[in-house]
Amino acid sequence: NVAQVMIACVAVIGKSNNPLFIRSFNSQTEELKFHYIVHSSLDVIEEKVKERVSPDSYLGLLYPTEDFKVYGYITNTNIKFVIVVDEFSEIKDSEIKQFFEKLHSAYVMMMSNPFYNVDDVINAKKFELETAKLVALSSN
Repeated sequence: NVAQVMIACVAVIGKSNNPLFIRSFNSQTEELKFHYIVHSSLDVIEEKVKERVSPDSYLGLLYPTEDFKVYGYITNTNIKFVIVVDEFSEIKDSEIKQFFEKLHSAYVMMMSNPFYNVDDVINAKKFELETAKLVALSSN
């Protein structure tokens, strides 16, 4: 019995809404579809940020699609994290928030590298491996 991967896609979006990192963990869906879903979430993130009353980084469910649910998180430096979760997953809101916090920590560790510029596309292998590990852990 193969574990169902609940998180289908992880994305990191820069301050200017430029994609810095988008990785698909769902082989059944075209990667381009995830680019579209992530891009579509940016307006929702903007609205949620305007409306929010608490300084919480976790933005919660942004919107559902036919096959997925899209969640958002924004750092205090306006870097956005988006995860696309399988529609039928049993993942809890608290687990999603915890995933974002761990992803944020991995991002901060990568940013600590003095050779990395904030708006560069993320191609650090360590960040990619850490993201894949977080996705695998969330599927158990």
